[in-house]
Amino acid sequence: MNRKLSRREFLKFGTLAAGAAALASCAPAATPTPAPKEAAPTPTPVPPPTKAPEVLRVLALNWPQTQYEQKLADETFTPATGIKVVIDQTPYTFLEQRVKQLVNAKSAEYDIYHYDSQWIGGFVAAGALERLDTPEYLNSPDAAIHFDDFFPEITYRIGKYPTTQAELVAGKWDAFKDTPIYGLPWSLNCQVLWYRKDLISTPPATWEEVREMAKGLTKDGMFGWAWQGSRLGDYISVDYCPLMWSFGGSLWDDVCWKADGHINGPKAVEALQFMSDMMLKDKTVDPASGNWTIDERLAAILQGQTAMALNWAPLFGGIADDPKASAVVGKIGFAPSPAGKGGQFAMFGSQGSGINAYSAKKQAAWKYLQWLYSYDTAKALVDTPGAGFVSARKDLKDYAAGLSPWQRVFIESIPMVRDFWNNASYAELLDIMQRELNLGYIGVKDPEKALNDCALAHQVVYDTSPENPKKC
Repeated sequence: MNRKLSRREFLKFGTLAAGAAALASCAPAATPTPAPKEAAPTPTPVPPPTKAPEVLRVLALNWPQTQYEQKLADETFTPATGIKVVIDQTPYTFLEQRVKQLVNAKSAEYDIYHYDSQWIGGFVAAGALERLDTPEYLNSPDAAIHFDDFFPEITYRIGKYPTTQAELVAGKWDAFKDTPIYGLPWSLNCQVLWYRKDLISTPPATWEEVREMAKGLTKDGMFGWAWQGSRLGDYISVDYCPLMWSFGGSLWDDVCWKADGHINGPKAVEALQFMSDMMLKDKTVDPASGNWTIDERLAAILQGQTAMALNWAPLFGGIADDPKASAVVGKIGFAPSPAGKGGQFAMFGSQGSGINAYSAKKQAAWKYLQWLYSYDTAKALVDTPGAGFVSARKDLKDYAAGLSPWQRVFIESIPMVRDFWNNASYAELLDIMQRELNLGYIGVKDPEKALNDCALAHQVVYDTSPENPKKC
């Protein structure tokens, strides 16, 4: 039976409950169980800053070998040294002025310059090239290459300054044993005879044979011969000079610095008349050739528009058999430059490499040059037909001569090579001669008048040159 709580009991229980509640409120709070701590995140390691690779810059000619040099540098030199190489290619016509602009600004943009053999005098006078016959370079006991590793006919013209043509032609190397060295041979070339061997069984050996043979070959839209007659660059001069030398002429007296009787002498005039007559009288040369440069002459050969011409070897030798560039694959033969009554001479056209005197990376540049001129690198370029390359290394002479006709004919022509003036006034002298040769070639001036005018202007340059020794 349910019993109801009396009011007194209700209050009693209420009071007890309230007291219990009050006691509970005075008790300390229960300590909560802490949640497990999360592990502190592991910091991602920060790699040390990567050192940017050293970059070596080369201002180069846009010759066929240049692209293969860049490829070899990427594949072998850079992995071995950590030095990245950037080769900037420049057309021949613009390279000389480009280097002069950089030198005038004392620029360190490039570490290595390529230069043509005739430019060395002007470059040395301008302070462009580092001297290499010093303990830091060739005279170092640790040097991997030596000046005597190379053909003297090439290196003395390319790398030493000053020299004189008479001693070089005579092979008197001892006359320049103490002459400073500013560069090493990079691209080796001379002008040789290119001819259509499918049309010519035996190439002409003399200039008179060239002229007669050209008459019979001029037919069916093809000319028998090609001259490059442009007054730009050095184009007409490099065709004229070997002809003039073989006739017995000379550019100048390089001892007394005299022009009269040399560039306008009877043999020099005869040579220019010979060139002009082949075009204007015999009509065996394209009449447009008065504006032709190296490009138009090469195109005439490769497109079958001419049967014979002087042209560079080994520079373009590989192109002759490249189906992408040549319409006469397998039809081009190579022979030495023709002879005349005064001898047999080949136009020298080799280029060198030197270290920029204002470079901040000279030791890296020297490391690169030692790699470039090493036996292994040189052989790799020789083995690449598209490079059009022959090394100046003596120990690769026989090897290169056995690879192709155009490499062999260059090796055979080395004793015949001759070059322009080798002095700082070269550019001014060349501009004068280019103009007068062109005018005499195309018939605007009589050849004798053109060369007399050339001699007068040349003599002014000789007389005012600070290099003139005034010996006579």
